[in-house]
Amino acid sequence: MLKDKKIIYSTYFDRGFLLKGLALHTSLIKYNPDAKLWILAFDKYTEKVLKKMKLKGVTVVALEEFEDKKLLAVKPTRHPVEYYWTCTPSWISFVLKKNPETEYVAYLDADLYFFDDTSKGLDEIDSKSLLVVEHRFPSGREGMEKNAGRFNVAFNIFKNDDIGKKCLERWRNQCLDWCYWKPEGGKLGDQTYLNEWPQLYENSLVISRNLGVDAAPWNISQYKITNKNGVYINNDKLICYHFHQFQILGPKHYSRVLGYTLSKEVVEFIYKPYERELNIQFDRVKKFDPTFTIAKTKQDAGMLLRHKLAKFFGPIYWRIKSIIST
Repeated sequence: MLKDKKIIYSTYFDRGFLLKGLALHTSLIKYNPDAKLWILAFDKYTEKVLKKMKLKGVTVVALEEFEDKKLLAVKPTRHPVEYYWTCTPSWISFVLKKNPETEYVAYLDADLYFFDDTSKGLDEIDSKSLLVVEHRFPSGREGMEKNAGRFNVAFNIFKNDDIGKKCLERWRNQCLDWCYWKPEGGKLGDQTYLNEWPQLYENSLVISRNLGVDAAPWNISQYKITNKNGVYINNDKLICYHFHQFQILGPKHYSRVLGYTLSKEVVEFIYKPYERELNIQFDRVKKFDPTFTIAKTKQDAGMLLRHKLAKFFGPIYWRIKSIIST
């Protein structure tokens, strides 16, 4: 089993995603007590709070420790969100280089949340070098793939071998060259570059077949959701859910999703547990920083417009790490 091998998880976030990042860590450790998670802190506040909390299994990396000359050169040309995306392959490569003894590095979006042992998702890679997850758009929404890409950057595994490292280097160079928040020439952010991976790494790439890995609001409506000794999506146990579009409007005040339909089962078995977890994390951060708060935000016309844009641009639109300011 892959969990018995050396694997390091990695993620990144800023203050706006602090509660989500803490929820991710809590769920990861709950089902994988020995898990090691490397977190890139995109601002000083996040770095300070995380280091003060001394989270189990966590290594916090400051932005200045990570950034190199090539990243700094393009940083002024990118919106903060675009720069975060630009950093994705560089961050995974950084973790690999800092841990030459590890066998794998898994990248996790900060708005993922685990509902079961990660090994059920990790084991699919077997002896291959790369693992990716398709968006699995339902009938009627296949067109979203044109902008969002075939694969979702949220749960990805890279083996510490020549192919894994070459893939990351190619992806890094592509993102350094072009990584913008607009569709252009079949590109959009860091995500659509993955479309070519099945051809480039045909014998080394695994496309996940587990519906419980990186399930998300853009595909959940087509499946049967049950809860019997764990949450199931059809016949696959839910491993991790991607809380795409989930908005924190204020302290313990949330907007689940707009533009997608959530069944009562999805709300009860998936969203409500996540909201309870975020409530716990809010109280937890307050203990370390009594001044911490989240400015109340109304779902104004601007927010509704962003949701409409998300329906056009697809899931990549909402992989925005700083859309919630605190």
